[in-house]
Amino acid sequence: MTLRSEVTFQIGCDIGGTFTDVVALASDGQSYADKSDTVPDDLAAGLLATLENLAGRVGLPLPGLLAATTRFVNGTTVVTNAVAELRGAKVGLITTQGFGDNLLIARSARNAHRDHHKQLSLPQIVARENVLEVPERIDRKGRVVVPLTERRAREAVEALAAKGVDSIAVSLLWGFANPEHEELLASIVEAEHPELFLSVASRLHPVIREYERTMTTVLNAFTGIRVAEYTERIERELAARGLREPVAFMQGFGGTSSAAEARQRPITLIDSGPAGGVIGARALADRLGLKDIVTADMGGTSFDVSVLRDATPNVTRRVMLGERFLTALSKIDVLPIGTGGGSIAWLDSRGVPQVGPHSAGAEPGPICYGKGGTRPTVTDASAVLGLLDSGSFLDGRRSLDTVSAGEALAREIGKPLGVDAVQAAAAVHRMVVADMGNAVRAVTVERGHDPRRFAMVAFGGALGLFAADIARSVGIRQIVIPAEAAVFSARGLLSSDDMRTRARSVMWQGGGADAVRTALKELDAELVEALHAAGYADDRIDIRWEGDFKFLGQQWELRVPIPRRDDFGEADLVAIQDGFAARYEQEYGEGTAWVGSPVVLMSVRVTATGRVDFFEPAKQEPTGDVAEPVGRRRTQRAGQSEVDVYDARRITAGARISGPALIEHSLTTVSLPEGWELNVDGWGNYLLTDTDRTTGLTGEETA
Repeated sequence: MTLRSEVTFQIGCDIGGTFTDVVALASDGQSYADKSDTVPDDLAAGLLATLENLAGRVGLPLPGLLAATTRFVNGTTVVTNAVAELRGAKVGLITTQGFGDNLLIARSARNAHRDHHKQLSLPQIVARENVLEVPERIDRKGRVVVPLTERRAREAVEALAAKGVDSIAVSLLWGFANPEHEELLASIVEAEHPELFLSVASRLHPVIREYERTMTTVLNAFTGIRVAEYTERIERELAARGLREPVAFMQGFGGTSSAAEARQRPITLIDSGPAGGVIGARALADRLGLKDIVTADMGGTSFDVSVLRDATPNVTRRVMLGERFLTALSKIDVLPIGTGGGSIAWLDSRGVPQVGPHSAGAEPGPICYGKGGTRPTVTDASAVLGLLDSGSFLDGRRSLDTVSAGEALAREIGKPLGVDAVQAAAAVHRMVVADMGNAVRAVTVERGHDPRRFAMVAFGGALGLFAADIARSVGIRQIVIPAEAAVFSARGLLSSDDMRTRARSVMWQGGGADAVRTALKELDAELVEALHAAGYADDRIDIRWEGDFKFLGQQWELRVPIPRRDDFGEADLVAIQDGFAARYEQEYGEGTAWVGSPVVLMSVRVTATGRVDFFEPAKQEPTGDVAEPVGRRRTQRAGQSEVDVYDARRITAGARISGPALIEHSLTTVSLPEGWELNVDGWGNYLLTDTDRTTGLTGEETA
């Protein structure tokens, strides 16, 4: 294959728990994708191997592909894994005297479980002996009550250095109101111990709520060294192979940042892969004219689901990480459950079958991969049911050992329950559908949304086998399986703009707005300068001002847009106060506003976006070709049946397929049950419709 020299590429890479996915979108609209095993102990090695495969698909040597690349975006699990596995730096924390047990006390109840046996103490990111208290005090108005002397500050820093910590977190009471003492401590660390990673609360998140601010600062310190090592390695290895552009890193709230920013604020990379999928789904929904969608992503280790109303991702605040750590982070609202292709099937102490949350991961992986796995997984069940084929799986690069998979299912699940391997595999399949259907209900029904009014955008290498069953179980009758479904989170990274966001506590209930205006303009200037440094001109930068308002006495705030203009003042804030009750009831329902209670501003936030020039995929006109099956296969998902098998490479725009059928792509397989119809659009997306039921605008169904 020969490419014109003027063709350039944008590359997105998503490193997941099981596979590393890459997508290259060319300036002529062509798209190329591949995936390879993630290497948990060397994420960069897994990425480079996948890029070599991708270059082969493009028809260029890897140096040629990277030299022609104008944008490279990476989503990574390095932060997510560090927090989930509690594998990070040895952290020392400096805090105000008398507040050293802040992380131990936390917010009382540890999680949402009602079973007190599951209300366990939080794991300690910082060992108690590495929490040092310094004699200082600043009050809520930022006034110094007890000065921090340089001698006591230096003693604290040196004591932590002597304990052999890798990083230091600094979070003092009311430090966000006056960072003088935190900056004194920071200056000593920077001058005397530049080898230590430093995380300072007033720099990272100068917003009220001591516990969340401290936990975020500590987690930033905990993940900082691994992120620094990872980002520097990625940059170095890619540059050595010809990449001339800087690597951008996806953030959990939906935009990219530079490697330097990622090293300063590593905790913002949390859940960057799932965020890429949601952003990609938004772009796809815009292209197809969809407004209300449920995004569903099933990879090797988890199933992630989110809801977009009016094609707008929901960004949540004060995020709980892993049901353990309440933070001050903002990120796209994604509900994960431990059900992925590599999730392990097992029996609990009662003999009841379960799936996940433990996963076989990339190493050793499912048994059928032949890499040493011994415990049956969801992928093993799919292989035993005849839904996967060695000849097409990963383009035939990996044969599937269905015999060993069946033996394990029979031994671990079937024999204790008195069923054979196929019945055990079918039970695993049904449990997976039930678990994922419940996750969809959790983000729709339990939040006041009727799922029958939504379309599902289904992606991830494993979800094609389950999407139609999940949708039917919750009443969704339209599914979009993207053309790059198996690597869609990587594709979504290329739909993300460059983004920076900063917040600051500024409390206001009435009177002059000088402090609020000053804070907004300072944050505004800081972010514009950052995007200028990243190469964005003023006409490519969009700025958004927002404020977190609440009724006096409430625990949670509602984020409200603030007009961005030079003459912003008290009248603008009063107008927000006057309209707050109506806005609140629009969000939470009629009658929920605390009528008569004062409305207060707690903090302001500025978000700056550098608009990126995206490459758009080419659209094909319908060819009129009829999709013809390449064979038939016996499957046993719902009893034995022969189904038509289609090769995705032979299905063109305008093709129509009726279930039951299997559509095999080199990177994924789509199961089309009876009663479903599949149409291929001009971009290669699969549009699935449940023809066994119709849903009107009222939500009433007929079958």
